Formats: sequence, C-alpha cells, structure tokens
Amino acid sequence: MTIHTTKKWGEFSPPAYVANGFIGFRFYKNPFSGVLGILAGVTALKNTADVEAMVVIPTPKLTFIKDNIELIPETLSQSYDFSNGEFTTKAKLGETELDYTVYTSKTQPTLLNSHLTFRGDEKIIMRVSYEIMKTYEDMASELKYWPAAKHHDGKCLLISSDRTTSAGISFRLYGAETKNDTGDLSCEAVIEPTPDGHEIQLVTSYVPSVMHTEPHNQAQRMIGLAHWQGLDKIREDNRETWAKLWESRITIDGAGDEWQDAIDASFFYLFSSVSEFSPTSTAPYGLSDADMYDGHCFWDTESFMFMAPLFFSPKVARSMLDYRFKRIDMAAANARLNGYLGIQFPWQSGGSGSEVTPPGCSQAGEQHVNLDIALAFDGYVRVTGDDGYAREAVWPVMKGVSEWIESRVKKTSRGYEILNITGIDEETDNVNNDSYSNLMCAKVLRAAADYSEKFGFGKRPYWREIADKLYIPVDENGILLQYEGIKMTDRQVPTVLMSYFPYGAFVGDVGKTLEHYIKNGMEEYCRYPMLSGFLGVFPAWTGDRETALKFYELANLTFFCEPFHASAEWSIKDPAERENPSKPIRTNFITARGSLLSGLIMGLTKMCPWTDDIDAPVESWFGEDIVLPDGWSKITIGKVYLKGKAYRITAENGAERALLEMIDE
Repeated sequence: MTIHTTKKWGEFSPPAYVANGFIGFRFYKNPFSGVLGILAGVTALKNTADVEAMVVIPTPKLTFIKDNIELIPETLSQSYDFSNGEFTTKAKLGETELDYTVYTSKTQPTLLNSHLTFRGDEKIIMRVSYEIMKTYEDMASELKYWPAAKHHDGKCLLISSDRTTSAGISFRLYGAETKNDTGDLSCEAVIEPTPDGHEIQLVTSYVPSVMHTEPHNQAQRMIGLAHWQGLDKIREDNRETWAKLWESRITIDGAGDEWQDAIDASFFYLFSSVSEFSPTSTAPYGLSDADMYDGHCFWDTESFMFMAPLFFSPKVARSMLDYRFKRIDMAAANARLNGYLGIQFPWQSGGSGSEVTPPGCSQAGEQHVNLDIALAFDGYVRVTGDDGYAREAVWPVMKGVSEWIESRVKKTSRGYEILNITGIDEETDNVNNDSYSNLMCAKVLRAAADYSEKFGFGKRPYWREIADKLYIPVDENGILLQYEGIKMTDRQVPTVLMSYFPYGAFVGDVGKTLEHYIKNGMEEYCRYPMLSGFLGVFPAWTGDRETALKFYELANLTFFCEPFHASAEWSIKDPAERENPSKPIRTNFITARGSLLSGLIMGLTKMCPWTDDIDAPVESWFGEDIVLPDGWSKITIGKVYLKGKAYRITAENGAERALLEMIDE
C-alpha cells in the first residue's frame, strides 16, 4: 500500500485529511497548531445564509518551550499511510527530533489519537491547549470548562451560536506528569527526551449532542474507556479494521502505478469519510471542509458515495440509509409543503432532515434525489439479501416515494408526465419530462409493487400502470433525450446516461444513444464533478478501448492534488497545478471518488443489481462481453459481499463475462 511522503510544500498545498466518518481534521505543514476539526452532527445557522452548516470544533494545539523560550517546530517531512490512516510529521525542536503521528479510530469513533516521540537529551515543556480556527470562531458562541479529574486532563462543552447543538470534548495526556492550573481545556507537561525516544500519547474524545444529552460527560467517559482498553490496543484494532477493508482493494493489470494510486486514494478517502457509527451520513466533502456545501447531504451520498460501501462494507451502507430513514417524517412533511403525498427527501438535507438548500438556490427543484435515495434502499436489499431490513425500512421508503410519484405525475393523452422539474444537469432548470427522472420513477414504482406483493401488502396495479406509461422523450433516430424539447447540438450533457449505468434502464436505441453522447460533449464533461468518474464505461461498452482510456484519464487522473493525493471537485488541467497549486484548491471531494469506484465495480464488470426481478440470483446481474480501456488487461476486485457471501470478481478484457468466485471470510 502506498505511503505518500513529502518534504516540500507549496503555499497552497492541500493539507492532509484525517478522518473516520465521525470526526475529521485537516493537518497542515505545521500540524501543531491551526488544525481544522469537524464533528458529525454539530451545526449552527450560518450567518451568511441563515441555513444549517457545520460548526468547527476545538482541536489540539501543541506548544514547546525550552528555557522560557518557545521552540518553533521545523517540519522536515510528512507521511500518510493509506494502509491504516496514520499521518506522521517528522520535525525538529532545536536539537530534539520529534515524530508526531495522528489517526482517527475506526473502532472507537469519537477518538483522535496522537503519538509523539521525542529523541534528544534536553528537557522540554509541552503545553496542550484546544482552539477553534480563528476564521470560524463566530459559529461557537460559548465554551464551558471543567477541571481535570480521574482519567482525563480536562473537558469542555461547546455550544453552537444558535444553541441548537453542542459538543463535548475531553482529553488525556499519557507519558508525563501533567498540571492544569488555567481552568480551561489545557495542560502542561515536562518532557524528558532520550536518544531512544520518549513517547507521549494524547487522546481526545469528541461527542455530539445529537447522540447524547450530556456530551461533555460522555466525552469524559470515552476517555476513561480508552484508558481501560489501552491506547495500543485501540491502535491495533484500527489497523486491523483498515486491513479488513483493504481486502476489497481494486487492482488493474496493465494500468500502471499512477492508476493504482488513484484507485487506492479514492478508496481510502471515501472510507475515511463514512462510518457505521455516524449520526449524519456524509457530505460531498466528507468532514474535510466546513464551507463547501455546509456539510449537507445531497444525491451524491446515495448515487456515488454509497456504492462502494454497499459492496465492501454493508454495515456502513446501512448506516447511510439509516440517516435517511430516521428522518422519514420530515420527508413526509416536505412532500406536503410541496403539495404532494408520500415522502419527498430534500435536495439538501442536514441534521433534522428538513430542506436546507439556501433560499434562492434553484437546485431545490432537483427532485430526482427522491428517486436516488429510494433506489439506494432498493439496491441495499438486492445486494445484501436483508429481508428484515426490507420490511423494516426499505418498504416504507419505497411506498412513500411511490405515493409521491402518484401525486407528482400528470395524466395526459400521452400517458403520464412529470412537468416542471430539474434533472441532473443543474444548468438547465424547469424542464418537462426529464428522461432520467421519469425512468427512475418507473424503476421505483415497479420495485415497490414487487415489495408490496412479496410482503403481503397487496398488488399495486396503478403503480405498474404509471411505470408502463410514463412518457420518455426519444427522438426519431432512437436517441434517448435529456428532456423533452431539448435542442440537439454538438454539446450534449451526458447525464441522462445514468439511466443506463448504474441502474440498467435501457430505453431507446442504446448504441445510437451512446454514440451520440460520446461524440457530442462527453469529453468536455469528463472535467466536471460527480458522474465524470465513470464516463469511460460508456465508450468501453461500445468497444472503443482508446476513447474509454482517454475519458477515464481525463475524468480521474486530472483531479488529484499533491502532496497526499487528495481530490479536487473540478478537473485541474495543468499538471503543474496539481503538483504545486498557485491558488487554494478545495479538497477532498468524495463524490467523484465514489464515481470512479462504482464504475470499476459495476460498469466495466457489467454488473447491475437493479434487474426486473428483486430476487434475481447474483449470477444474473452480470452482462456479456467485457471490454476494458486500452492497455488494461484485467480488473480484480478483491472482495465484495453479495447476498451475505464473500466473492472475488475478475473481469478480463475480451472475456464473455466477469468471473465470480466465492471466497472464505
């Protein structure tokens, strides 16, 4: 597994993103101060738009003093080990060498663990304090402190500026005697370095109020539990959890190291941003940026970031769905506010599940999010075979969304139509009969009717009638149009092809439709966010290996930034800008990383669980004629979970079908 190491930093080099899907941090060249921290579920009204946004939390600041003079750490190198999520900074404090390793625990989700090793022979005083990055102080109105006690060196309660949420923080320093005489969240310790290394361990717990009524006390308890379990054992468990995840590693024969780094980074950052323990699923930037999209959940969550966990870590996938299901009452209220029945999940969803799209933002008309979420619930049951969850959660969601479709469609002489909607292409608002939306409505209705019969809730002939008679705009040449009335030009947005992949809704002349979009605008769209990561699937399906490779490279390799292979939202055309940016680049954009992975898992292997039969056997999901991008000879997916069993998938270029092999757990 790659360890990304750097000894040089540009002024605008993106900082390391260290996260576990519950807490997230950005560690800069100087990781000892100025750390950005975010905790899932801790939000406040943002002053600029008065909509819910993530609150930045206090993070450790380390100050070093020798002979009453502050020592300024000189960072020598930084390394990020993707095999276990550990980020290490090597620095010098005068004549003392310092190794500073941080990681967020996958098994104890509230914990940020820091390991410091001092090598030298002169005493140093280390001060630990907790601060909020100054640019975000306005979102935390109050901090309450409690003094040190058994098993902790201090705790505090952060209360958001609008007093709707809070967070508890507690910490403990191991390896040196501490004192705290300031009454805040800080302590001092005398460090006596040795030539072999004097190790100090700092553990911090963060608890959101959405999960506990006294988060400050619970944070203290979690520090106590960490003490009893042992920090070395927690570190070992974290490494084992990552090792288990990496059994699903995707490898490509013939692609080269640059591609393996891209795939591994996509996998690593995605799984750093999701957790089976998180109360709020994940946003397009995970927990890496407090400003970009405010930590809201969009369709990105279910359509892109959900797919890899669905096959690699079903518990994480279920947690992402649980976030939606626990807010189903708000989805029902949202439907009624819009004049519809059933449930309508909002375009931007936050802690409460209400619509939190900034006022005036037209994307609230992108109601296809409702269908994307329903299909994720449907896909979870198909892939896992979990009928218990199907009865408990999937059926209520499918039923509610189908009732929404009933009230959303308009019956006309052409059948059923959906008017005044915005499709995936956000640059075109308020259209009629968006093909993707209509096709996904039909898929949801048919699957929901099947679940209704399967679970004894009766037949739903009206749902099947709507599904069969939904108007789908196809031109005289058989090309599936983006929406009714669109002008055919040499620049066509290829978003409608999401009907084909990943959902397998093949309408129109598939060959002509693919050819049309590949030749008219798809290359330009490879530089866009979201579905760009799998656009290379479509020329591969037509047998054009050269164009498939070109699109894969444009839509993925041009997004990564050094030094730690983070992903920008938009393609960066100039390779020099990816190595050493001349202006700030927002990272880490998780959506596109999920897009790449889903295309490798399903697109190039020709696997589609969304078949006409909700109980279809796994083997029937795989299509014929495997074609890979030019130079790629074989894709191997180390481990996927299908219907509760573990498999390896191998797709060789030119093979009739992908090979599915059951493996031992």
